[in-house]
Amino acid sequence: MRLIPYSAFMSGLLCLLTVSCKNTVNPCVQSLVKRDNELARQADSLIRNRGEMTPEAYRAAFEILHTEEKRLFLDVDNCDFGEDMSAYNYWYRGRLKFPGKIEQEWQFLVRDSTNK
Repeated sequence: MRLIPYSAFMSGLLCLLTVSCKNTVNPCVQSLVKRDNELARQADSLIRNRGEMTPEAYRAAFEILHTEEKRLFLDVDNCDFGEDMSAYNYWYRGRLKFPGKIEQEWQFLVRDSTNK
């Protein structure tokens, strides 16, 4: 009869007790994704309703979104992605590297106001 080492036994038991051995979602990463999706939803709504707003109100609303996006990016820098390489790559090889919808619209608004 072969004996199982105590640590291996406990690891297996813990795994069985937790029902699944999958890694849990990092709350930091989950929060960043939720905030990013919410900002994108708000930007889409603003862009869709642009004709119903004065240019000043539209710019002010987009300035708030742009500021929130910058805060989000600062929080990305402070997030520990651990082993979650897909989340890390999403942020550092994609989202932070290339301008998104909010940044593109903000740059358009800034250029438009300086050309007047």
